[in-house]
Amino acid sequence: MTTLLENQRAVVALEAFALEDITGLLHRVFPAIHQGFRTLYDELISPNDQSVAPLTADQAKFLKLITGRNYISISPLPARVPEGLKVPFLVYGEALTTASNHAAKILDELSVFTLFLGKLINEHTYQYGTDYNPAFYSKMRIARVLDNKQLGACFQPGSTKAERTFGDVVGRNADWRSVFEVANLVSATIETVNRRTVLKKIEEAGQLLDVLEKKIARKELDGITPEMITSLSAGAYEMGEQLEMYSAVWYKVQAFVTAVNECTQVVNRAFDR
Repeated sequence: MTTLLENQRAVVALEAFALEDITGLLHRVFPAIHQGFRTLYDELISPNDQSVAPLTADQAKFLKLITGRNYISISPLPARVPEGLKVPFLVYGEALTTASNHAAKILDELSVFTLFLGKLINEHTYQYGTDYNPAFYSKMRIARVLDNKQLGACFQPGSTKAERTFGDVVGRNADWRSVFEVANLVSATIETVNRRTVLKKIEEAGQLLDVLEKKIARKELDGITPEMITSLSAGAYEMGEQLEMYSAVWYKVQAFVTAVNECTQVVNRAFDR
């Protein structure tokens, strides 16, 4: 989804500090940067998406029903899991907790990018600046790569299996209390981000890019420095990657909470006589 943005970032990284014609580079790469970022609005987040599936109020009943029951007798029960999950819930919950904490920063990160675009539009001398700060994007990238690695390690590649057993997902009955705690935590964390606000922020960035397109066409940014064009291309790409990560984590939290809820109902139906 961010391939177009990645390609332009690579071109700028290769050429911005090697060419004399920086203006020509800007005119060459900006249309693709603009188009690549604009596609994110329609493809990543739907305005019709509901909140993360709510956790049920049946957790207390579940814990009461398994109290005193032998783990071996419960372990064969069917357990719903996110498709392809191969590790216990608490192992996955740890990776998902870290990823959701990072994903919840998406609005602040987008604000940095829109502030940059706004200054490029409204402050004529800003295009001559040299204050490109790669550390900001590097920090996000390092966290994102690690999150993807840790989350990916929890799944069996190519598997769509969505049902295991209670013995597969918890090591002992007492683990369920911690499973509920982590499910509540990741749900609350990702829900701190209003998805409609994210959409508005993406649209704001898109509108600023629309304005930049007009300014570039009028040759009002023909003095842009290598640092500023690098900030523009890298910023668009990194924000695209962050938005993809946020969207992926949101859906993973949704699937995890749904699975925990369904496991809760399995026990409640089986033992609530």
